[in-house]
Amino acid sequence: MSEFMGSWLQFGAWYHFVLGIGILVKEKGSKGFPFAMIAAFSGGTLIIYAYRLFAGFEFEFPLLNHGYVPIIYLIPGSMQYTIEQFLNTEPVPFGKLKRLYPTFVVIVLLVSLQIFYPQSLEQSMKESFTGLPFSIPEYMALLGCLYWVISFLWMIYQYRHILYNNPNEEAKLGVRVLGMILKGNITFASFIFLSTLFRWNSGIYFTAGIATFMAVVAFIGTEINHELFKDILPGLRQSYRTSRILNLNLEKLQQDLDHLLKQEFVYREETINLSNLSERLGIKDYQLSEYINAYLGMNFNRLVNEYRIAEVCKLIEQNPKVNLLSLAYQVGFNSKANFNVAFKSLKKMSPSDYAKLVGKGVRGK
Repeated sequence: MSEFMGSWLQFGAWYHFVLGIGILVKEKGSKGFPFAMIAAFSGGTLIIYAYRLFAGFEFEFPLLNHGYVPIIYLIPGSMQYTIEQFLNTEPVPFGKLKRLYPTFVVIVLLVSLQIFYPQSLEQSMKESFTGLPFSIPEYMALLGCLYWVISFLWMIYQYRHILYNNPNEEAKLGVRVLGMILKGNITFASFIFLSTLFRWNSGIYFTAGIATFMAVVAFIGTEINHELFKDILPGLRQSYRTSRILNLNLEKLQQDLDHLLKQEFVYREETINLSNLSERLGIKDYQLSEYINAYLGMNFNRLVNEYRIAEVCKLIEQNPKVNLLSLAYQVGFNSKANFNVAFKSLKKMSPSDYAKLVGKGVRGK
């Protein structure tokens, strides 16, 4: 049995690394790609450390023996961003990558210990599991497991409307998959925490083995049905968008938005953006984004550009010989290039071509 466990742990580590490389090759450019790849490599690294504990070998450089600690902090952040990228229609801004900060803090702390207090890193994993007092890296690992659990409990709360009050029949399979991922992470982190706390090395092997088994099952499932994720994502994404605006008065929101666009002409402001428009409406920027996507069928930039181009066309029809660049600035564009791109995108022709058609008495599209 022990020989099988050792082989299974080795397989699990290599499998996760191959999975990460597969994501790098096949999914590059897709939503969630970088974070899914990080999560796969992180899982493989943790399983390598589980195998090291099983086999009883250590690195000569003490710092490397505790490389699993920052990985424990990295997995929750990368997994959360992976899930958010697959659910959301908008990319996660790099300015909001604060969930990865704990990983960098832990790396700095470990390097500082290596430089200023190297004896704190001398105790190996094998020695720890024989009953020696907890080392500083072990305390950091325990805190990391708690951070992991709390992060995913928060995600369950954040997605509670999707998981527990979801009327969308098309999202049922996706809801089950999402629930399994969230609860699975809580289970794995809890097992690692308890196994470390009570020095139960078999618990570490069991957790790594089950994680490998689940990853293999997921891979087989997607290979049997190549369209699995394509089938479940639309309904799940729709449920996600709806859940973020459930508490809003949508009728009033539309009235207020119409007032700002049609009477106050806020689209003419060069500095108008999702943040300051949502502030005027008294809602969060992500709520306005989801409302525009879910109920108006477009993104924020498209909405603003539609109003700008509509006014430009109206002014051209009043005077086909008008200076087009002055019109562009008048309705809120900050450059000729942006104006031309937006106009062609909506009217399938350049502004000058449109003006020529109007001058000939032909109305553009």
